[in-house]
Amino acid sequence: MPADILFLPVSGPRGASSRYRVFQFLPAIEAAGLTHRLHLPPAGPGKGLGRIVTAWREQRAIRMLAAEARLTFVQKRLLPEGLVNSLARTGRLVFDFDDAIFTSPSGNRSTHASRRVERRLHAVLAAADVVLAGNRYLADYAAPRARRVVVLPTVVDTDRYPARQHGGNRQPVVGWIGHSVNHPYLAAMRPILQRLATAQGFRLLIVSDKDLLLPGIEVENRRWSEATEVTDILDMDIGIMPMPDDPWSRGKCGLKALQYMAAGVPVVCAAVGANAEIVRNAVDGFAVTTDGQWQQALGELCASVDLRTRLGASARQRVHDAYSLASATPLLIDTLASICRP
Repeated sequence: MPADILFLPVSGPRGASSRYRVFQFLPAIEAAGLTHRLHLPPAGPGKGLGRIVTAWREQRAIRMLAAEARLTFVQKRLLPEGLVNSLARTGRLVFDFDDAIFTSPSGNRSTHASRRVERRLHAVLAAADVVLAGNRYLADYAAPRARRVVVLPTVVDTDRYPARQHGGNRQPVVGWIGHSVNHPYLAAMRPILQRLATAQGFRLLIVSDKDLLLPGIEVENRRWSEATEVTDILDMDIGIMPMPDDPWSRGKCGLKALQYMAAGVPVVCAAVGANAEIVRNAVDGFAVTTDGQWQQALGELCASVDLRTRLGASARQRVHDAYSLASATPLLIDTLASICRP
């Protein structure tokens, strides 16, 4: 059945990027009277000849579906240039990205892979009627190559997050939530956390897909689940988001910080990329750059329930006003509706 919008997310709803950039908006898109269809990437692209056949079938399927839609919404998928140009000729095209996909976490792509990524990314940026960028850093990259760029921050559904009730004299809990691929960022904080543990007792709660042990620090590991992530965050007194200041990290959209803040948990984060915009320093938490600033911010928050309560309340309001599903939905709906019209 023909639809107004064909969504091509980079993954299913279990992938955080697609869940927060596409799937959580679908009920509101439907309520706005825009019909949609989803087409997920192949589960297993295969190898050798099988990979070529799978790619050919996938491109054919996308072309057929796009021919029946007014608009094709490509979420972070870097499709072949010929397919991108075909989609642009068929109808309107939107490209959405929330990572610095023009680079990589380690920055060690092969020359061949880097050139292919650059060609495909520049092709879709040039062909798109609108480019949706997750933060200003990504928007600045897209602007010279695109006709129209809209900053659509990654947001959370604040209705899912009750407010953390700070209080009592119990040992404070410092929390971190994320995928194990980012464990090195947390492990690099071990000296800071060890000094903090010596000066002020605390427990480190890690919510991830794998365990991480940090000698000298009391650690509790829990397995991440979408069903329990909010409950886990509500067990935290302070949320942390360490990461290096490099091109890949500058493209991040601050999801961890937003999740902590939505639950009224003050955050201490690296002042990198969107974090520096999201977290108003000493108002919603602390955006820090040096080891000394990390130590001071964590020490002050661990020592004061009143400070955690005040900053947590401000953080929760900050997300509600500027980084909530409710605040971002009108922008996305208006953008899609404006280019969906015949």
